[in-house]
Amino acid sequence: MLVDDAREIATAIEERLNASACQGVKATVKAEQMSPKSVPSGAGRPTFTNYYIQIGDDARIATLTLGEGAELRDDIEPDWNPDRLFDAIRAMDVSVEQTT
Repeated sequence: MLVDDAREIATAIEERLNASACQGVKATVKAEQMSPKSVPSGAGRPTFTNYYIQIGDDARIATLTLGEGAELRDDIEPDWNPDRLFDAIRAMDVSVEQTT
C-alpha cells in the first residue's frame, strides 16, 4: 500500500539524515484526502488519498512526492548539512518554503 511505502521512505530518509550533519531535520508523511464533488446516482462517494514526504527543519519545509522522496533517500550522503539537503531538493524542482 502507498501509506506503507510513504512511511518506509520517510523513515529511511530520517535515518540517513540522523547519520549525517543534518541531525534535527525531520521527514514525515503527509496525507491529503479528496472526494469528487459529484458521483453517479446510487454510487458511494469514494475518497482518494495522496501521500507525500515532508522534509523540514526550524526554518524550511519542502513537500516531495513518493518518487522524489525515494530519489532523495538514495542521494543523501553522510557529509550533507541542512543547506546541502535543501539545495538538492531545489535541484529536483521542488519548492522549499521558509517557515520563519
